Amino acid sequence: MGVKKRKKKATAMDTTIIEHLACLEINNLILQPPFHLVSNIQWNDKGLAFDGEIDVFSHNELEKANFISKVLVQVKGTTTQKKIHRKDKIKHPVKKKDLEVYYKNGKGVLYFVVTINPKTYARQAYYRILAPLDLKNLLSMLDASGNNSISLTFKRLEKGYLESVCKTVIDVVKKQPQHYIEASEKTEFTHYELSFVDVKKDSFDLFEESAYVYGVLQNMEIPLKVAQVEEIRKVNSEIVLLNDEEFNISYEVSETGKKFNIVIEDTLIFEFDKITKAGKVNLGKVRTLESYIKCLQVMNYQLEHDKLPFQFVELKATWDRNERFQGIENDIKLYKELIEVCNQIGISEHYVFNEEEDLPSLFNGIIDIFKYNRYESLGIHEQEKMKTAMIYNIELSQYVKIKVIYIDNKFINFYSEEAMKKIGGVIPKKDIMKSRGTDNLIPDNWEEYYQRVSIYIAQNIEEMVEDTNFDFEIVKLSFNNEYHDIKADLTINASLDYITYYNESLDEKYLEFALNLNQRYSTEFPKNDIAKINIYLIKLKQHQVLSDIEKNDILDIQERAEINKDQRLRFASEVLLQNKIKALRIFNSLDEEEKELMREFPIYHFYENLK
Repeated sequence: MGVKKRKKKATAMDTTIIEHLACLEINNLILQPPFHLVSNIQWNDKGLAFDGEIDVFSHNELEKANFISKVLVQVKGTTTQKKIHRKDKIKHPVKKKDLEVYYKNGKGVLYFVVTINPKTYARQAYYRILAPLDLKNLLSMLDASGNNSISLTFKRLEKGYLESVCKTVIDVVKKQPQHYIEASEKTEFTHYELSFVDVKKDSFDLFEESAYVYGVLQNMEIPLKVAQVEEIRKVNSEIVLLNDEEFNISYEVSETGKKFNIVIEDTLIFEFDKITKAGKVNLGKVRTLESYIKCLQVMNYQLEHDKLPFQFVELKATWDRNERFQGIENDIKLYKELIEVCNQIGISEHYVFNEEEDLPSLFNGIIDIFKYNRYESLGIHEQEKMKTAMIYNIELSQYVKIKVIYIDNKFINFYSEEAMKKIGGVIPKKDIMKSRGTDNLIPDNWEEYYQRVSIYIAQNIEEMVEDTNFDFEIVKLSFNNEYHDIKADLTINASLDYITYYNESLDEKYLEFALNLNQRYSTEFPKNDIAKINIYLIKLKQHQVLSDIEKNDILDIQERAEINKDQRLRFASEVLLQNKIKALRIFNSLDEEEKELMREFPIYHFYENLK
């Protein structure tokens, strides 16, 4: 039979000895070069809650002229069986009743805990600054929990560092008068400042350290509360070279006490556990084609180099290479091909796909139809001929609808310069066409009989904006002199459509476009009152104040309308002059058919909103 070994009984120490050794250690730390600190700590102190104080001087000549202030201290001793103190931090309980005394005193406290090995008597001091805001915060936590004590973290105190800690206590306490703390609960602030104290470069942890929040009022900082940083976020973008191509890549870096995450283009996520040092990668769904191919390129770079290609992100790790990321170079090739086809039909690489979209089905359909010319899904079979210059509205999915035109044996984007140059738009000149009778053939000298107009002039703007490939910049371009004769009567009609659509969308670009059309038309026909009415209406919608000259011009329009008995122009003039009662009288004089017609014009919408 073996002999059972007895466990050695831990060496016990009298509490008086523990207290004495603890005070001895703190006094030893106080009595260090350059000797700016003087101890008033007694090991047998019988004070209410404090164990004494430390006098702080600015010079080693300890006289009144060099005195800075006093720091109140509390010293606690505790035993530990560890021979060597390797911990940078320890935890120790503090009683609520002691915290209440510290807070009522209003000067804060520098709290020491000294660990003592009962065998070797090796000692190590730890400290915690408890400023008034800290004390109030801890008491609030204890009130909420109903506990009588709380376990706090204390930092390791090295020789020669105590003077810096004492000066920090003095500065912080000075900024946190108790009467300011109590008054701040009823004060509102617009600016705030976050302050960290006792920052050590080699051991500072942003997520473990508390910060003091101050409200700024008339250049004065009012202490508010203690805050803990839970997460840091930073958004950045960099131009990086990947596979001989330059990419402008945006990313967001977020960090907590336990994790470090990088989200690239809102799609590719790198997660790194700071504790286990493990990492994982998640490539999300396609948001835009551009962002997705950027993510594939970054992923490919990371797989090759075990690091990310960003200058401002220092994160090198070997990540879990699951099957999803195999063959990534082939994926890059396929998505480049998809982008090329989408550009042909006007689906921008910046277009954001709906989250509910069935992307594999959509992308396969796009390739089948527009690369391999398989039109069966469109209801067009091989024996049927595609009509040249025919506009097709194609619903590729529940969320993606495009307008394309069939030219040169392929579909092209209807909203493109290529479409404008290949088909153009014309309308007959009324007076000249009457002399030609019923001859519908377009002669070689067509410009004598037809006016060039935008190919979008007959398109409904409300319907166009529903197209995934709609491009307003192209529509605007189509009304330039190269593609559109501004003297065409349809110019005014088109401008009214864009004013009306502005009333629904409240997007200023449509109003500015309508203003441009009317101003150009008015330059060609300076006596045209309708263009002037539209210009003044748009200015009022833009919250501009009409000048006296412009108001006189409206009065002239009004006089001409009265002479010509044009009730609609009279109504519009009164609306522009913001005479709602007079405008109402004129409107009521119209017959029902004319009233119904007037309700369709933007001027009537403006009239309804007059006060």
